[in-house]
Amino acid sequence: EHFSSSNQYMACWANWAYVARSDDNRFFMAASDHLAIGCDINVYVYEPGAKEVRKLIDVDELLGWKKDQYTDGKLHGYMGIISNETLWAATHFGVEPDAKWYAAGYKGAWLFTYNLKTGEGKNWGNPLPSNSLSCFTVDAKRGRFIGTGEMGGFLHWDCNAKQVRFAAKPPNGWKWASRSMLLDAETGILWGQEQSEEPARFISFNPADNQFKRHETLIPVPEGVKGALLRGHTEKPAQDGFYYWATQALMFKFKPQGDKEPAVQVVGKSWDEGRDTLQMALSPKGRYVYYYSKGDLTPVVQYDVTTGRRKALCWLQDYYFEKYGYFMGETYGLNISTDGSFLVACMNGTFTSNRSYAFGHPSCLVIEIPAEERPE
Repeated sequence: EHFSSSNQYMACWANWAYVARSDDNRFFMAASDHLAIGCDINVYVYEPGAKEVRKLIDVDELLGWKKDQYTDGKLHGYMGIISNETLWAATHFGVEPDAKWYAAGYKGAWLFTYNLKTGEGKNWGNPLPSNSLSCFTVDAKRGRFIGTGEMGGFLHWDCNAKQVRFAAKPPNGWKWASRSMLLDAETGILWGQEQSEEPARFISFNPADNQFKRHETLIPVPEGVKGALLRGHTEKPAQDGFYYWATQALMFKFKPQGDKEPAVQVVGKSWDEGRDTLQMALSPKGRYVYYYSKGDLTPVVQYDVTTGRRKALCWLQDYYFEKYGYFMGETYGLNISTDGSFLVACMNGTFTSNRSYAFGHPSCLVIEIPAEERPE
């Protein structure tokens, strides 16, 4: 009734958000049933040593959604934790709203918090009216929530003052691509892709004065490819001083340079012909970049920034399919422990007799990295 034929695969339980980690080594991930009316969204937590993931937040209950109400369908951005206490996140639609949604009272994405110590949740309403936040990040150091969405709006929310600092479209008809947003930890400036025209270029946003800047530097694309969307990136610079960032096919190095244009250096394809990489994790001392790209028969990859060597740590799809009949083809979220000894991935998969569909039963994988594989 609500999904187009090309999107009906999404009408099921799945994970669409990144995996967040607290300073005390807990991992947070989301799953939802993606429905257009009365959606169920849960946030789960994995604590090291636990035998299972635990449901932490019933988001639709926290937000007061009713079963006959048009709602968003999932979490899609990067949940953030401020002062290791308060988790911030926002919802994103599963089915794109139309006029009847708004006539029935739909107002856009819901912003919410959850206190990890007290268990108290709070609904902060719809700070970016008529927009759904598919991409967001949290600057825990400065107390800022920054997000953008499919409808072209852009949000800067002050988590300390609990109020909107900016909620509008970027100037000059610019459009911030809704799949990636890199926070420069040193300056607090956000970086992304401006896609109002081709070829796509980098765009930045400075929350200190709510100013946008479109840069001359182009988004790297493979030879012969018309365009590519920015995807996952490291949260901090690696040992070489660069952030690592990915498109659907390429991995590249990125470094802001103040008032100058950013430095961009292509590293190469993520794996074989290049694969969509949604989240990257950086080892504690910055030598290794880890990622688990989308697609069947994709390994967990370790990239050594000091040698430029990519290593496949393990292939997991065959093992789980052959042993359990569980096929997983996509991961949207992956993060690393505080000591760099294991990865936590949230996978999309299902129990099936073939490998043609990977939605319906999302899962959490904890992947140990042997000490001899990660000297820093």
